Parts: sequence; C-alpha cells; structure tokens
Amino acid sequence: MDSVLNLLKIDLGISHNLRDAFFIQLLKGSVLEIELKGITLDLNQADDQMLLSDYAAWCYRKRQEDVPLANNIQARIRNRIIKERIAKQNALFEI
Repeated sequence: MDSVLNLLKIDLGISHNLRDAFFIQLLKGSVLEIELKGITLDLNQADDQMLLSDYAAWCYRKRQEDVPLANNIQARIRNRIIKERIAKQNALFEI
C-alpha cells in the first residue's frame, strides 16, 4: 500500500506526510468501492496500483462535486471487469 500512497501523493502534488492518515483511509475505501464493482485488485501489479491511485485521486479531487466518474477511469474499470470475467470462465473450462 506504500507504493500506491506514494503514487497518489505524486499525482496530487503533495510531498509532505501530514495527510497520510487521511490518504490511507481514502485508499482503503477506494479498494472497497472498486471491489464492489466486481474487481479483485492485486496490488503487486502495476496496473492495479495505478487504477487504485487514479481512482482515489479522482475521489479526492471531486469529493465536493456531484460529477460522474472520469471516462478514462470508467473504461479501465470496465476493461478490468471483462478481463477478470474471462479469467474466471477460462478457469471453469480447464477443470
């Protein structure tokens, strides 16, 4: 989670540690929100780290606005859902 925290802070342009407790909770909440969409994140994978960081950064920036999720993040989530479903189907057929 430290690497994702660092990615988030770089994205937001923050170099100090004063908000780390908040950002860690934001990342944990973002993991839960993404998993509710049907995705199992593997935070050892760079693409999942970036997805989580970008999602959390978007949530942080837009927390006081009522706007839909950014199109690029929506597309990445859809692609990730499809990728996971295909992997599950392939696993069923291998048995």
